[in-house]
Amino acid sequence: MKNLEQLLGTNRTVELTIDEALAWREDREMELLELASTSGLCAQIFHIGYDLIQPFLDETEVSVVIEANVRHLAPVKVGQTVAVGVKIIGIAENKIKLRGVVMKGETKILEIEFVRAVVSRNYLRRAALEKTT
Repeated sequence: MKNLEQLLGTNRTVELTIDEALAWREDREMELLELASTSGLCAQIFHIGYDLIQPFLDETEVSVVIEANVRHLAPVKVGQTVAVGVKIIGIAENKIKLRGVVMKGETKILEIEFVRAVVSRNYLRRAALEKTT
């Protein structure tokens, strides 16, 4: 593992158009509103966090989400474009804390703080095999 401290303060903002894959599908009646799901928006933020961290790891390591605190504040519809920002705000041992936000203009849609742990790919492989056998 490289020195992760150099990641502190690293950030990325991307523009994202909400597509059908992010739509909220839990309630048939509400599905007609074509709103983005909380889990879909979180997945986008988690992926941006992964992309921020992975270049600093060696090929035997990967970062995984181990904790998240989410506040979905306002609806956003499929087809709308939002800005998604993620920043690394803390590092302790193999744990990296990130903050993410989804904005539609001046309106905050979602905010999240989450932790990604840096772990061995071999560990994950072993753990996955043990759990399935």
